[in-house]
Amino acid sequence: MPTLMHWLGQSWFVAAVDLLLVFLVVYEALKLLKGTRAAQVAVGIAIVAFLYQASHWLHLPTLEFVIRHSLLYVGFAVVVLFQNEIRLAFANFGKNIRLLSRLGWRTQKLSVVQYEDVLLAVATLAANKTGALIVFERQDNLDEYISRGVRLDAVLGYDLLINIFNPEAPLHDGAVIIRQDRIAAASCFLPLTLNPRLSKDTGTRHRSAIGITEESDAFVIVVSEETGMVSCVEGGNIKRGLEIQAVRELLSKALKATKTQGVTAVRRRRRLAEPSGMDFVTLDTPSETSETPATGTPVVANGRQASRIGERGALNLAAVWQQGRHWSGWLGRKLRTLVVENFTLKLIAAVMTSALWLSATKQDAIPFVLRGVPVNYQGLREDLVIANGHEVQEVTLRVRGPRDVVERLRPESFGITVSLAGKNPGDRVILLREDARIAKPTGVEILEIEPPRLTLNLERQVYRQVDIKPNFRGALPVDREIAEYQVVPATTMLRGPEAQVYALPSVGTETIWLNVHDRSFTERYKVDVKDPRIEIVGAQEVEVKVTIRPIIVRRRLDVVLETPGTPPTRLEVTVEGPKSVVEKLRGRDFQATVATALVSERPPRRKVVVTPPPDLAEQVQVVSVSPDEVINRRSEQGSTR
Repeated sequence: MPTLMHWLGQSWFVAAVDLLLVFLVVYEALKLLKGTRAAQVAVGIAIVAFLYQASHWLHLPTLEFVIRHSLLYVGFAVVVLFQNEIRLAFANFGKNIRLLSRLGWRTQKLSVVQYEDVLLAVATLAANKTGALIVFERQDNLDEYISRGVRLDAVLGYDLLINIFNPEAPLHDGAVIIRQDRIAAASCFLPLTLNPRLSKDTGTRHRSAIGITEESDAFVIVVSEETGMVSCVEGGNIKRGLEIQAVRELLSKALKATKTQGVTAVRRRRRLAEPSGMDFVTLDTPSETSETPATGTPVVANGRQASRIGERGALNLAAVWQQGRHWSGWLGRKLRTLVVENFTLKLIAAVMTSALWLSATKQDAIPFVLRGVPVNYQGLREDLVIANGHEVQEVTLRVRGPRDVVERLRPESFGITVSLAGKNPGDRVILLREDARIAKPTGVEILEIEPPRLTLNLERQVYRQVDIKPNFRGALPVDREIAEYQVVPATTMLRGPEAQVYALPSVGTETIWLNVHDRSFTERYKVDVKDPRIEIVGAQEVEVKVTIRPIIVRRRLDVVLETPGTPPTRLEVTVEGPKSVVEKLRGRDFQATVATALVSERPPRRKVVVTPPPDLAEQVQVVSVSPDEVINRRSEQGSTR
């Protein structure tokens, strides 16, 4: 037995479902547009669409270009011009879904006594020609309109309705909204209908009743103030000049009211006295235990009726044959109604659906080039890796297909999968058309794959521990240098192709800019591997400690020693200090003197003392002085005397 997915895979079945859904959408749209001012615009749009298809089939490029670029703005114009119709369309689609209501959610139940009070009030108001507008809430919530009126939440009754619609009462102007068996609010203002088919003499009260039923599933009773005429409104349709009995039937059917009293004995006797040649009967009145069925609907006779019919001998072959004829006739009437009702609209919807199907399936195929289509690899052994994986990740496709499909193509629209199961290390050539599984959109043909083949370099995947070195960039200030640095942790683990991993002596960190530092620092940096084929499986972030110190240099300067009674002596002085300070020093910045103490008496020699500038005494140090001693000629002359 074929499965559901098997049937879904059949092209004819999918096409049938597709056409049926499009037909339903077009039909509902035509029903919505019928008789409204949007119908003429819809005809205009249909004519433009026909011209577009004609220009496409007859190869009129200029006309096709103009219409294609004009249609881009038609959608915005339709939304702006017909926002009310669009809102109503979605509301109608929502109303047709009655699953929750059929399960008993928010189903209105009014007893005979309850709606008889309403009918008695309507009859009184009609006799007195007092205007009234009574709204019954059903599945659609009316809180939006209740909040605009005066909240009552009062028990539904004849006296209260008469008092509310009394022309002298302050709440008579507006509508009364009834929720279940209570009056939720009075003096509520409702939206007016914009239906152009209504007669010009339709008053505001009746237009409000039609407007609220167009936007919700409410049921409305209207009493005319001028004529006393009673009208009922449901689904945007109004029925005028109704008798109270007709209003009772419409209200009972709309609210699915249940009677609290049983069927009278007279009705029982009359029902039993009727001919009963079958045990399926047509009920035109409400049963005592069920809701009122639609007129003409076959209903299975209840147990008591079936037993009495059986006693009378009706359950025989003739009854079975009659029952089958009854069901076949009922189904025939339903099918006939399904075909005949709105036949013109259905015929137009079928023609439009056929035209749309032909437009979607019979388009001219155009070529298209798509670059960057990803290639996926599956089934590769865990100990292998594609060493040149960065080179074989994408391909270029030249395709052909319908214009509306091709213009929406993206690289992700295709799936190219290559199976590497059972492949060993080495170079492997993959022919994409033969060895790859290619998934593509429906209706698209692949003309060419560039490159048509891929060469994969499969290598063994290895692990290796390597050192981490900081990646310094930039320069420190001229008088600063790196004394030392430390990386914690000092190593990390790499994984990748064997040749590439063993060819890498070490890895670096992300860039560390030195030009923003002038003193020692400690910061965290990520480990960086330039080769995309290699993966870091160990430490991916390290702490780098950098010690920065001033650059110490030595320099020789000529310093002149001047002593009384002797000629000037030129001294060679070696100084040491920070580079930026020492490079600016001059010999005249130093002071050279002779110590008072004698180093030796024969000949008398004294120590030479050189001192740096006072403001640089802590930074600059005198390393050596040459000569470091001088002969004191003055002392030598005194001793000769």
